[in-house]
Amino acid sequence: MPPCYTCHVTRNLAPAWARPFSEGWALVAPLALAATLTLRFPPLGLACASAAGLVALALRDPERAILATDDVLAPADGRVVAIELVEDEWVGEALEISIFLALWNVHVQRAPLAGRLMSVRHVSGGFAPALYGQAATNNRQILDFDGDRGRFGVSLISGLIARRIVRWVEPGDKVAAGERIGMIKFGSRVTLRLPRSARPLVAPGMDVRAGITSVASF
Repeated sequence: MPPCYTCHVTRNLAPAWARPFSEGWALVAPLALAATLTLRFPPLGLACASAAGLVALALRDPERAILATDDVLAPADGRVVAIELVEDEWVGEALEISIFLALWNVHVQRAPLAGRLMSVRHVSGGFAPALYGQAATNNRQILDFDGDRGRFGVSLISGLIARRIVRWVEPGDKVAAGERIGMIKFGSRVTLRLPRSARPLVAPGMDVRAGITSVASF
C-alpha cells in the first residue's frame, strides 16, 4: 500500500478562501481543467466539475469564533466513536476520546488546549477504515503537547481513503486553544489523550465541532 505522506507546512497559512486550493490544488486543478475541456460532453464535464467542487468542499477551512472556556475543546469535527482509559507514552494514564471524521466534515484539526508542542511521533501502521477501533493502529502522527493543565496529545490518524496528513505546527511552537494545527485529507480519525483526571463531557454518538464543542473538563 502507498505510504501515508506527511507535508510540513509553515504557520503562515493562505487566506481562508484559498486554502482548499493551496492544500488540494493537485486534485482540484486537473478536475477543473477536465471540466473545461469536456464542455462539449455535458455529462462528463458535469462529473468533473462536481468532483472538483466536492474536493474543495472537503478541504474547506471556515473561520470560527473559538469558544471562550476553561474546558477542553474538540480537536476535530466529527462524531465521537469511543471514550476509554489508555496508557500513553507521553501522557501516562490517559482519558482517550476518539472522533471519526466523515468526508463531509471540516478536515482541519485544532488545538484542544493552550500549550507548547513538545514532539511529534510518526508511527507506521495500516489503513483500516477510520470508523472502526482497529484504525487506532493505522499510520499516524502523534502530537505531544505540554500546557498549564499538564501533558496532552492529539493523534492524526490516516484511514482507508485519507492517506495524507498536513501539519501546521512544529516542535517548540506555542498554540492557543482552538488554533489550527493540521488537516487530514479526506476524512479519518483523531484521538485526544488527556490526563486521567479529566472528566468527559461527551459520549459516543455525539457530534462535535473543533474549537467550539467542550469535550472534557478538569
